[in-house]
Amino acid sequence: MYRFIHPKTKMGKSFHFLLVSYLSLSLFACTPPRPEKPPSTIARAMETRSYSGDLSRVLKASINALQDMNYTIDVLNSDVGLITASRTTEQEHAVLDNEKAADELSGFQKLGVLIFFAVLLAAISGGESSNNGWNRGNDKEKGPVVYRYRVTVNLNELNQTETQIRVSATGESEQDGSILQTGGVHEPEFFQKFFANVNKALFLE
Repeated sequence: MYRFIHPKTKMGKSFHFLLVSYLSLSLFACTPPRPEKPPSTIARAMETRSYSGDLSRVLKASINALQDMNYTIDVLNSDVGLITASRTTEQEHAVLDNEKAADELSGFQKLGVLIFFAVLLAAISGGESSNNGWNRGNDKEKGPVVYRYRVTVNLNELNQTETQIRVSATGESEQDGSILQTGGVHEPEFFQKFFANVNKALFLE
């Protein structure tokens, strides 16, 4: 078993590299698929609500709702009814949509392919120094995955007593300066939480 895990011959090391890279590629390929972006009619229904109150009142409630969700207000334009807010965290709070073509490899699968060929090249080149260099690279500890979310809220005053809100959200994940994935947010739970916070803010006024 020790010889299998720590081979001494050049052929054994090459086989070991190939086996590890194959398993790594299989792991990336088996990553659960990200949800597809819903049709625009369904997305609009999730993103839109109407509330009793003028634009000023509902705008203030929307700001409170975002702050309750730990978002920082980046842009606020009360004249046109626009709010943008962002949040950076090391915890995933929403799954991002998969907006790529159906036959396109995911970011993780592409990374797996790159790892496969990189390890294959290292195995072919062989040599104790190359092998040691690879091990030293693996010893480097990776930083945490950072999630960044951005929310845009558009308010439309339908009349003096009713205002419509439409909220949209996007996000990205990053690790050690590399973007892992980007996409829109269309989880019903995300919008339900936001609109529930708007209801609470209006009630507490």
